[in-house]
Amino acid sequence: MLKLNTRIDLNLQEFLAWWGGELAFLVPKRLLKLLGWGRARLVLARKSDGLHVTYLSEEGVRNIELSPLDDNAPSNRGLVGNPELDDAELVLRLGPEQSLVRVFKLPAIAEENLQQVASFEMDRLTPFNANQVYFDVKLIERLPGTRQIRVELVAAPRKLLDAILDELIALGWSPERVDLVAGNDGLGHNLLPEKFRPQKSRLPKLFTIASSILLFLLVISVLGLPILMNQKLLAELQAQVKSVGKTAKEVQELRENAEKLTNENGFLAQKKRHEPAMVDMLDELTKVIPDQTSLNGLQFREHKVIIQGLSPAASSLIERMEASSYFENTSFVSPVTKDVSNGQERFQIASEVVNGRFSEKPAK
Repeated sequence: MLKLNTRIDLNLQEFLAWWGGELAFLVPKRLLKLLGWGRARLVLARKSDGLHVTYLSEEGVRNIELSPLDDNAPSNRGLVGNPELDDAELVLRLGPEQSLVRVFKLPAIAEENLQQVASFEMDRLTPFNANQVYFDVKLIERLPGTRQIRVELVAAPRKLLDAILDELIALGWSPERVDLVAGNDGLGHNLLPEKFRPQKSRLPKLFTIASSILLFLLVISVLGLPILMNQKLLAELQAQVKSVGKTAKEVQELRENAEKLTNENGFLAQKKRHEPAMVDMLDELTKVIPDQTSLNGLQFREHKVIIQGLSPAASSLIERMEASSYFENTSFVSPVTKDVSNGQERFQIASEVVNGRFSEKPAK
């Protein structure tokens, strides 16, 4: 099961060392040597029969003949017979008889002060106390289950190591590191006392710092430039969208105005189509009403006209009005009566008036 609250232990120094090793193949060899990387190594081993010298490089391992430590011993590395050895890292490796190694566990909280804790535990772990040995300690493994850590302690008696170093320095050999033998390689410690450590040039360190800063800036540029470009592109797109939105808004307003005008024009057209014209209605009445018929009343309201008057044949008026394209649904409002004074029929007729100009009803 995934535990999101688990502590992530990240050793920045180990990570940078690994990263640098992965990227080292991209850097020219001369530059690597200038920075102190990829150097050949000249390993010294002080034994009872003399000084054993081994040359380690990318080409492999080469043993150099034994140099007896007497008055005839070489006074510097250049006399070994290979000028390239002058650029190699000089390492003194102590054998099991000259040093000791202890692996033990400590509480996890001791990781922050390994050297100090090892100094306190020296007399318990070794036959010596902290003032009698040169020692170094490093973390091997973290044990989260028990909240402990496994560490490796290496130590060498001060008197023994001082004597070996004084002897080598007197012959012109100045080791840059003191390590312990572990097979064909070392354990990765450095027991070289501060008083014997050579003064290093600050130029490689400054160059390394400058290169690291430059690399950091390049990484930031590579990661940040696309973001800046995307932000710029986003700003341009937003400006275009805003401009297009403004134009779209104007177009929408124009469209709404056009629709409004269309509706208004349509309203007028519909009004004109459906509303009967009073002039047309009166003109049509004069055509459909015969000359012998007289009107003494006319009302027009809500598309409906009511006429009343006298006619020789009132029933024929309905047929004549229905035949017109201006009138429909014509009928008598009241019964027809006969006027005794002149013998004509008194009538009152109602009819719906339509716009005859747009009527599909053919006129007779």
